[in-house]
Amino acid sequence: MKNKKINLLILFIAMVLVLYFSLKDDFVGIIKELKNVKPIIFFTAILVFLLSLLFKAASLKTFIKKHKKNYSLKKAYQMTLIGQFMNGITPFQTGGQPFQIYLLKKDGIRISDATSAMIKDHLAYQTALILVGLIAITLNSILKISVKNHYLYWLIFLGFIVNFVVLIMLLVICLAKKQGIKIATKIVHFVFKFNIVKKIGTSEEAVNKSLENFYKIGIDLKNNKKTILKAIIFNVLNLTFLYLIPFVIFSAIRCNEVSALESFVSTAFVMLIANLIPIPGATGGIEYGFLQFFKGYATSSVVVGAMLLWRFVTYFLAMMIGFVTLSLRKEAKKDENRIVY
Repeated sequence: MKNKKINLLILFIAMVLVLYFSLKDDFVGIIKELKNVKPIIFFTAILVFLLSLLFKAASLKTFIKKHKKNYSLKKAYQMTLIGQFMNGITPFQTGGQPFQIYLLKKDGIRISDATSAMIKDHLAYQTALILVGLIAITLNSILKISVKNHYLYWLIFLGFIVNFVVLIMLLVICLAKKQGIKIATKIVHFVFKFNIVKKIGTSEEAVNKSLENFYKIGIDLKNNKKTILKAIIFNVLNLTFLYLIPFVIFSAIRCNEVSALESFVSTAFVMLIANLIPIPGATGGIEYGFLQFFKGYATSSVVVGAMLLWRFVTYFLAMMIGFVTLSLRKEAKKDENRIVY
């Protein structure tokens, strides 16, 4: 509870600062642009965002249905919306998956099975993020779409490398042979000799057990290549629609200077950088990235107005819908004989 309050306080302070620095230079001009928004096109942007989450839910359903065959796309979509809320209030979007595992347990799915499904889903998403990021970098190098800012390009490169390393580490742990697990176990044993690690509250046995679970997941992935491929495709579609939202937003704000391709590439870069920001929702950094990558397409008042609308749709509205979904969620009927571990 204490951590949640701290996260919300940090988020609130960051939001206030973002609004202040966004509006202070041309408050009247930005408000004027926001008043001229085309409601139908803006509503289309919301629909595009909800459609992107539908593909994300389809990926999640792909893995959960192995453990619960009657698990519907509707339930997976609700779980995805709740994940948006929990990710939005925690640093590095770390709160969504643990809470989703907790909810899946309440739905009658064993914790081990729920954890396995979430890890596989994360692997599919991480792979799609790298693929889409690589496509965006390639398109930009050929077509010179994005603005020329060497500092931002270094951040893009760093963001891509960090995400790529995370993916490789997960794959190595999952796909390593038992000898690899033994080596990892020895490393864990060495690390836990230091008192500073013991203070974290995680036991050496728990980490070793997690490594074994990763290995089991890797075996399952090897035997179900079509499943993981389908999930990756779903996540690529999820990210593609997500990255096209600024294109719709700029159209809603009566600016036709941003093409769908420019929206895709620029937003991909923004999201790669956003993963480096430890503040809940990457607030502050993600807005700065948006303004920098889109500033060459229109006046500052238009770009700031588009950024505020974009953040409302993809972050604040997402959290509100997720919170309402969580509040209205109905738990599955309890079966006293079911195994939950």
